[in-house]
Amino acid sequence: MMRITHAEWQWAVIASLLVMLLSSVPVIAGYVGQTPEQVFGGAVFDRMDYNVRLAGIQTGLRGVWESQLLHTSERVPPSYAIIFYVFVGQIGRLLPLSPPALYEAARWICGLWALLTMYLFAARFLWPVPLRRAAFLIGALGSGVGWIMFLTRWQPTPGISPVDFWLIDLYGFFSILVFPHFSTVMALTWTTALAFLNYWKTGRARWLALAIIASALAQATQPFAPLIIDIALGGYALWNWIRQKKIAWRELWSLVIFAATQAPLLIYSASIFYGDPVWQSFSKQNLTPSPPPIYYLLGLGIPGLFAVVGAWHAARRKSGESRLLVAWVVGVAILIYLPFQFQRRFTEGVMGPVAVLAAIGLGRGLLPATRRWGGFKKMFARVHYPYRRARGVLLILVIVATMPSSLYLAFGGGLIAITRSPALFDPADVVAAVDWLGAHSDWQATVFSAERTGSFIPARIGHRVYLGHPIETAAYDIKTSNVERFFGMEVTDDERRALLAECGCRFVFYGPSEKMLGSFQPDTADFLQLRYTNDSTAVYEAVDVPNDE
Repeated sequence: MMRITHAEWQWAVIASLLVMLLSSVPVIAGYVGQTPEQVFGGAVFDRMDYNVRLAGIQTGLRGVWESQLLHTSERVPPSYAIIFYVFVGQIGRLLPLSPPALYEAARWICGLWALLTMYLFAARFLWPVPLRRAAFLIGALGSGVGWIMFLTRWQPTPGISPVDFWLIDLYGFFSILVFPHFSTVMALTWTTALAFLNYWKTGRARWLALAIIASALAQATQPFAPLIIDIALGGYALWNWIRQKKIAWRELWSLVIFAATQAPLLIYSASIFYGDPVWQSFSKQNLTPSPPPIYYLLGLGIPGLFAVVGAWHAARRKSGESRLLVAWVVGVAILIYLPFQFQRRFTEGVMGPVAVLAAIGLGRGLLPATRRWGGFKKMFARVHYPYRRARGVLLILVIVATMPSSLYLAFGGGLIAITRSPALFDPADVVAAVDWLGAHSDWQATVFSAERTGSFIPARIGHRVYLGHPIETAAYDIKTSNVERFFGMEVTDDERRALLAECGCRFVFYGPSEKMLGSFQPDTADFLQLRYTNDSTAVYEAVDVPNDE
């Protein structure tokens, strides 16, 4: 590993800031497009999951450390699973910032952390500075050819769109654009790999300790994350042992210790997710299967193509740490099709090794090929352009060719936001009614509403709802049907009263989303008492209805 100079770090910091600024375009556009009548929800992509993250921040702001699952009416036993955003909320108790502002601060801090770690990761395997920068840019902004599929309207499998625009886990830019906990996992995973390589090379225990700590933090953020690096490190070590025809005992025992330190948190997480009925429902509904392989191939596009060349060069060497990258990518390719319910989650962080392999492929494949191709020299000689500088231009063109999908996400998302897409904005009347609930009720006073409203309430005020998210809401399909029936006209008031009693719901929210579900008139129900109203929205309290409050 060549030392990273001050000038390199300066470039990496400036480039990282520019990437973060680019990733902020959709959010900035959303707030610019906000009007007194339409309030921007704070997110352009995956708003429902964004609302879940804000609900976690709201929990932390109350001074609570345990996960709450506010998007379902059932209470869960105290647990410390999935507490990244609860931690952000705890920090927010010291800062005068709103939950959306805390989220953006976390996104920037964690995004910069991931980007600078990406440069450090690239520098471990690449000596030439231009290739380090190429790996960084591909890891930070690279994507596939989904934009071509989008323009041509071609789908290999009907109903499945290009992964460039929905598989957040796979891409560095998409992850940084949307979720700070994804950035955190990427940074910690790459740090774990670098620390292990340092330990295997030097034998200094502090590097093994750093690897264990980084892995534990990644596991606390994303319980399955260590399995990815376990497969990568194990595959790399096994590869070396086979090639050297002997076992490196330092590597073996460090891997055993590493796996042993992961076991307690793994057992704890399993006891949570499969020991409580509500968490069991969460686990069963948390299905993220992989698309067909062709989508991954097209989703990696040009970076994937050059990564294959880089992997071939890395595999041919008799030794070298770059083989860890090959083991990593191959391990992920296996994991994403094993019979796990969250297959595509295993792509998280893989763009790091793919980007470095792509840079190796550029440095050992394309650029040397231009030296052998006389036509390339002659072409630039005609325009009196230096050959070495021309190779630099070619490198830049290749890097730029990997970016269109990411640029589309940034600027296309900004266009959707600034033109006020209804999915991203909430009527001011709804926001006012939700704020009234926040000021005049306890967070455990469960609110019965349509799913869209139920998604928004925990994010805005941290209150529990009956229905709000396809994964977080226990028995989601049943509750969706119940809500549709409640606001429709095919059930009696006695059935509505019984449903409210069954779920322990204290308030009924009646706004535009609820009105779209049917013609129910809450003013005619003797078990509902009006507590708040404005031009388009009302909040009712359930009276004479037994509940657990």
